[in-house]
Amino acid sequence: MFKSKKYGFWSIVFIFLFVVGVVSTNKESYSLRTLENIDQKIEFFSPVIQKLVDKGVPYDFVIELIKDSTVNFNERYVQIDISLRKPSKTSTSTLIYNKLVNDEAVGRIIQFIEKHKKTLTEVKEKYAIDPEILASLLWVETRHGDYLGNHQVVSVFLSLALADQQDFIQYNLKRNKEKLHPSKKELVELKTKLIERSHTKANWAINELVSIYKNRDKFPMPITQIYGSWAGAFGISQFIPSSFARWARDGNNDGYYNLFDIDDAIYSAAHYLSMHGYGPTEDQKRKAIYSYNHSNTYVNTIMLLTQKTTEKLALIDSLQHILPILPLIGE
Repeated sequence: MFKSKKYGFWSIVFIFLFVVGVVSTNKESYSLRTLENIDQKIEFFSPVIQKLVDKGVPYDFVIELIKDSTVNFNERYVQIDISLRKPSKTSTSTLIYNKLVNDEAVGRIIQFIEKHKKTLTEVKEKYAIDPEILASLLWVETRHGDYLGNHQVVSVFLSLALADQQDFIQYNLKRNKEKLHPSKKELVELKTKLIERSHTKANWAINELVSIYKNRDKFPMPITQIYGSWAGAFGISQFIPSSFARWARDGNNDGYYNLFDIDDAIYSAAHYLSMHGYGPTEDQKRKAIYSYNHSNTYVNTIMLLTQKTTEKLALIDSLQHILPILPLIGE
């Protein structure tokens, strides 16, 4: 009898500790917070609401946005990774995205150029952007629209706008410590970098939300129906909201700036490159493409795809000139 009560007591203790552990784990795992209750969502996003109101966004607009059932928090968007490594001395001048550079890719780019020849020709005349560059860039971005992303853009920026809150700074500090195992000296550097980057990211996200509000009438669909990458870029040309506001163009003259429409995406990407210094020299092309995505590997990949595509098109063109005269040569 006593033994049975003893085990019963410890069973209760075990269950209690297990429940406490689960609750504790859920508290740290923000991805489990569905925030289905409206009051809970408003309270959770209250720091963002205040910042947006301070920036001139109407309170009612922000509240209606947060009340939308598709808008929610996801911990992935607020995660910030810090590097403590010193800059590598290894040159990045030849690095490329290997999976995106192959014969199939070149073939798809050539097909794209042929299919959208009219629009690409118009763009070349207006912005002086090479069709091979545009077709290669849009291939790298979204495989010409086959990979657009499934992350709701509003939720991405609402979540990231919380990055400078103490709870999330501590959350990211714990993540980075577990990954990097920093020394005491490195820990100081880690904290400094993380705090600085958290504030930078949060401010950037707030400005992107302000841009969404200011340009909401330019979008071809309700803003909560816009989905894109985990970083908040959307459409075939993958623009963030502020880039959409400044560089998007109506390529098919339907009155909308629709980056999910191929003509609008081509015109918008061309306009962006043109306004960022694109020119006939390789250096001008590389600088403009780098402004599109600050990665030398990205630039190298697009330039190599452009080169391979140009060479393949030249070969096809020469064969087309040779083939008609082959029977005459045989005679």
